[in-house]
Amino acid sequence: MRILFVGVFDKEGKSTNLSQLFAFKEIGCDVIGYNYRLKAAMHGDQYRDKDLLYLVKQRTFDLVVFSKCNVVSLETFKKIGDITTTCLWFMDPLVSYNQEMRDKTKLVDYFCCDKLNVLEEAIKINKNSFHVCEGFDSDIDKPRDVDQSYDISFIGNIYGDRAELLSKLDMPVKVINNAFSTSHSTEVSKSKINLNICTSDGASDRVYKIMAAKGFLITDDWAGREDSFVDGEHCVIFKDVEDLNQKIDYYLKNPEEAREIAEKGHKEVQKFNRLSWAKQIVSLHGQVK
Repeated sequence: MRILFVGVFDKEGKSTNLSQLFAFKEIGCDVIGYNYRLKAAMHGDQYRDKDLLYLVKQRTFDLVVFSKCNVVSLETFKKIGDITTTCLWFMDPLVSYNQEMRDKTKLVDYFCCDKLNVLEEAIKINKNSFHVCEGFDSDIDKPRDVDQSYDISFIGNIYGDRAELLSKLDMPVKVINNAFSTSHSTEVSKSKINLNICTSDGASDRVYKIMAAKGFLITDDWAGREDSFVDGEHCVIFKDVEDLNQKIDYYLKNPEEAREIAEKGHKEVQKFNRLSWAKQIVSLHGQVK
């Protein structure tokens, strides 16, 4: 399959598009990456849209995958959709699923996202809307040979309910705001307990990246979790602050149990690697054609 993947391809790992591009290649697709933000930064939005449309007209693509592409015009989406099959991949929370994204959802042949509450909205707009787990990159998200220097850590931004929960814990949490690419898995490996706090949108790829790096994960629950992971076997679920404090204390005192759960979680999460994401995107192309 010949694919044009329109996304952001930074080497720092802040965007997952680069590893997704490689995933398409690994499963045998003939794929070209088009960095829509870089092209606009160099030449402007109008030039970028014309250049993108020209590329699609000049080459034969079986599928164009737009990764969010919130600054590419609706007109360009429509014109490319008149030429070939299009898919919109959306990985952001529901709050970012604005009117522009909803309008673009109407224009593509199929829509894929990794948040169930986004899917609920998208399927009202485009019946060919699907939940696809973003997963992890097995070349990046893997165990690192480092000492465990943190008792408990949280990787991500602290706001709202997260800040309130952390303030009520019996022990301090190492908060790491900027950890991308290999530095993320290194920080996971440094921690005896890796904490995840879901938002109303459900689990982020943090869950998968932690388990892929063989980190011991304690997290609050999220919709659909029971279809993928078993509490106490692959990860540990907490119900409230009191329960979380008790489980932190227990697993710090019982590191062998924590390591056993981390091992099982690491094995179970392998089915959610980035290749699985790419295969689902390609498979859905056949369903909607």
